Amino acid sequence: MQASLIAQIREHPLMLTLSILLHLILLAILAVSLSHTQAPKMPQSKKIDTVKAVVIDASVVEQEVKKLRQAEENKRNEKLAEQKRLEQKAQDAEKKRRQEEKRLADLKRKQEQQKREQAQLKREQELKAKQLAEKQKAEKARKQKELEALKKQQQELERKKAEEQKKLAELEAKRKREEEAARQKKLAEEAEARRRQEELEMHQQMLEEERRLAKQSAENQRLLLQYISRIQRKVEQNWNAPASMVAGWSCEVLVEQDRFGDVQSVQMKQCTGSDAFKSTVERAVRKASPLPEAPNNDIFEKRLNFIFRPDV
Repeated sequence: MQASLIAQIREHPLMLTLSILLHLILLAILAVSLSHTQAPKMPQSKKIDTVKAVVIDASVVEQEVKKLRQAEENKRNEKLAEQKRLEQKAQDAEKKRRQEEKRLADLKRKQEQQKREQAQLKREQELKAKQLAEKQKAEKARKQKELEALKKQQQELERKKAEEQKKLAELEAKRKREEEAARQKKLAEEAEARRRQEELEMHQQMLEEERRLAKQSAENQRLLLQYISRIQRKVEQNWNAPASMVAGWSCEVLVEQDRFGDVQSVQMKQCTGSDAFKSTVERAVRKASPLPEAPNNDIFEKRLNFIFRPDV
C-alpha cells in the first residue's frame, strides 16, 4: 500500500503540491483566527494588515500553482511527444520489417528461380554432352574407316612410286651421263669465251680509267675554283672596307688551316692597296674562321693561296 502511495505521488506531483499548499493556507487562516480571538484589543489597522498579508500569500501560492500546472502540462506534452515518437519509431520498425520480409521473399523467389534455371541448364548440358559424345563416336568410326581406306591407297601409291622411282633412277643416270658430257663441252667453251671476255673487259677498263682520270682532273679543278670562291665570299662577308678604300685594290693571301677549316695563320704576300686595307683583309680572314669545308679530300689544302679582290 505504501509503495502504491509513493507511485501515485511520483505520477501526480502537482496534486501533492496543491494539497500541501491548501493545508498551509488553512493553517495560516487558523493561526490568524486564533490571534484575533486572543487579542481583541489589537488595533483595527493591525488586523487589516494581517488580512492583506494573507491575501498576498494566497496570490503567490496561486502563481506557484499555475507554475506547477504549467510544468505538469509541459510534462504531459513531453510524454505525448515521446509517445508519438515511439509510435513513429514502431511504425518505421514495422515498415522496415515488412520491407525486409519482402526482400527475403523476393530473394527466396529469385534463388528458387535460379535453382530451376540451373537445373534446366544442367539437363540441357547433359543432353548436349550426350549428343556430342554420340556424334564424336560416330565421327571417330567414320574417320577410322577413312583412315583404313587411305592406308590402302597409300600402300598402292607407294608400290607404284617405287616402280616409278626405279624407272626414274635409270633415266636419271642416263641423263646425268649425257649432261656430264654436255657440261664438260660447255665448260670448255665457257672457259674460252670467259678468257676472251676478260681480255675485252680489261681493255675497256683501261680505257675507262684513262677517261676517268682525265675527267677527275678537270672536275677537281672546277671544284677547287668553287672552293676558293666560297672562301673569298666568306672573307668578304666578314670584311669592313677602310675609309680610304679605292676600287681595284687586291691582296694575295696565304692561309694555313686545319682539317676542320680553323685558320691557324694568315700571311699577306702582295697587296696593291694601303696598309689599312691590308689589315682589314687579314682581320676578315681570321673572322671567317672556320673556313668553308672542302668538297673532298683531294681538294683540301692545308696551305691555301687565293686573291682577295673585293667588289666595291
